[in-house]
Amino acid sequence: MPFFKLINKRLRSSFVGAFCAAGLGAMGVQLAPADASASNLRVFPQSAPAATVLPHEWQAFRDRFVATDGRVIDHEKRGVSHSEGQGYGMLIALYANDRATFDRILRFTQNELGMRGDRLFSWLYEPNQYPRVTDRNNASDGDILIAYALVKAAITWNDGQYLRIAEPIIDDIGRLLLQRHDEFVLLRPAAFGFDRSHHNDGPVVNLSYFIYGAFPLFQVVNDRYPWMEAYNTGLRLTSSALAGRYQLAPDWVTMRRDRFLAPANGFAKKSSYDAVRIPLYMMLGGKVPAQYIAPFDRAWNVRGRGIPLDYDLGNDRLIMEMNDLGYRAIASLTACAVRGQPMPAGIVRYRNTTYFSSALHLLTLAAARTYYPQCINGGQPSYMAQVHMGSQTAGTRATQQQWRQRHVPRRQADYSHFDMGN
Repeated sequence: MPFFKLINKRLRSSFVGAFCAAGLGAMGVQLAPADASASNLRVFPQSAPAATVLPHEWQAFRDRFVATDGRVIDHEKRGVSHSEGQGYGMLIALYANDRATFDRILRFTQNELGMRGDRLFSWLYEPNQYPRVTDRNNASDGDILIAYALVKAAITWNDGQYLRIAEPIIDDIGRLLLQRHDEFVLLRPAAFGFDRSHHNDGPVVNLSYFIYGAFPLFQVVNDRYPWMEAYNTGLRLTSSALAGRYQLAPDWVTMRRDRFLAPANGFAKKSSYDAVRIPLYMMLGGKVPAQYIAPFDRAWNVRGRGIPLDYDLGNDRLIMEMNDLGYRAIASLTACAVRGQPMPAGIVRYRNTTYFSSALHLLTLAAARTYYPQCINGGQPSYMAQVHMGSQTAGTRATQQQWRQRHVPRRQADYSHFDMGN
C-alpha cells in the first residue's frame, strides 16, 4: 500500500496534522509556552528534501564507523556497538540519502539487538564476548533514535514498510518508558533500573535522552501516549536543573521530592558527554525557542572559549574542555541559534575523530543545513516544514487548502554496564 494511503487510513481520526514525503522529514518546531496543547500542532510542507549530510562526509564516516553488516562501531570502547549508535547511523544514512546502508544498519539492529521480548532494543553489543549482547536492558535514547529514523525514512522515501516497523517500537516506548510523576511526564532512561524501586535516588532522569524532534512525529503515529507532555517536561526540567558556576545541565538528575533535580546519587555528578547532546537534540528536530538553548551558549561561548565542558558539579570545578570537533560544532551552532553568530569554516569542515564526536558532528551539520542555513555560508533553507503550537502558520490559505486536499485525513539484566555516551 502506498505510504500516504497507509498513514491516512491509520491516522484519520487520531491527530490534526499533515504529512508529506519531504517536508515532515525536515520538520521545524516552534513551541509555545510549556502548557501548549499538542492538538494545535500544524505541519505545512514546502518542497522536496535534499541530502543534508554531504557525500564525502558520509563516505568518510561510513568507511570508518559502519561495518558491512550494518554494525556501527565505537572504536574507542573496544569496538562495541550501542543502540544509540545504531540510531545515529540510521539518521545519518537518511540525511545522506543512502537507503542501502540505512537498511543494513536496520537489519543488524533488528537481528542482534531486538531480542528482548518486547519491541525495544538491548543497548550493548560486544563482538568479542559470548553472548555478544552483554546487557539486555534497553536505553531509551537508542530506542527513540531508531524509531525516529524509521518514521523519517517512511516519509522521506515514501515507503510504509518503515512505518510498520516503527509502530510497535513507538508503542512500547510509550507503554514502558513514559511515566507520570507529579505534574511531569518523565522519560525513563530504560525499562529497568531507574525507578524508586530499583534506585535509592529514583526516579532518575537523563536530560539528554529527550530527543525533541521525535515526539511530534510519535504523536502523529500513536496519540495514545502523552508525547508532547514529555516534550515540554524535558524543556522544563532542563531549564530548572541548571547548576554550578556556569549553570550547566547535569547528565543525570533525581526526581526525588527532597532532592528534586539535584545530580543523582550513584552517578558521576557531572555535566559532560551526555549533557553535550541536549542543545543538539533541541536544534536537530527543529527550532525550539532560543531561551532553552541560550544557557548552553552562555556557558560554552559567552563565558567560555566555544568549547563544551566536562564539569564536576559536585565540586563546581572544570575537569577538562571537550575539544573534539563534534562537541565544538554543537557549541558553535548554539551561538548561531541564539545570537546569529555564523559557524566558522573550520567547524563546518567535517573530518573523522572519535565515533561519538563524529556522529554528533554530522548530526549538527544536518541540523544547521536544515533549520539554520544562515549559520553556514549565509544560505537559505532548501526545504522546511513549519510546525507551530497554538499559533498561525506562515503560508497562504490557498497553499494550505491545496495541501489538505491532497494529504490530510484528519526482561531484565544487570545494569552495571550502562554508561552510554561517556
